[in-house]
Amino acid sequence: MTVPTAGEPHGTYDDGATPATAVVVRSNGTSIRRGVAAALIAGIAAATLGTALHAHVWHVGGAHIPVGAIGSVLLSASLAVFVGLWARNVMMAALTGVVAYALVGLMSATGAGSLIAAGILVAGDTPPVAVAGYVWVIGLAVGTVGAVAVSWRVLRLSDRRSTRR
Repeated sequence: MTVPTAGEPHGTYDDGATPATAVVVRSNGTSIRRGVAAALIAGIAAATLGTALHAHVWHVGGAHIPVGAIGSVLLSASLAVFVGLWARNVMMAALTGVVAYALVGLMSATGAGSLIAAGILVAGDTPPVAVAGYVWVIGLAVGTVGAVAVSWRVLRLSDRRSTRR
């Protein structure tokens, strides 16, 4: 049994058997480099835009809705899925999320400490901006895992469909 190369249909074997659950398609070095470059660019964009937007909070009645953080998480997960599907490699979706998460951590560790509101209590409550920060940081990790799962599922279904033809 051999793993298909980039020129062969995805998920097929020499003996025509059904592919395994996870088929890793070998690519030439150029497509791997392009995938890594796309993951780095998307990870930087997700971290930068997400960090800039996550503190937007809607105040509706007495509720505080962290729409900026929710949007930032959706943006970063969408970028990771896009890169994973574009590169046809689940690891590129994971790399996008890891780059974004590392940059967010770096920005929070080296940035202006007075802007980070985590761990602050105002009148016994956590301020809405701190909640938005928690949603952004935790959501980024969860969104990355979700993006990897979605990318894996879509690529797996795509490989199955290509083997039926």
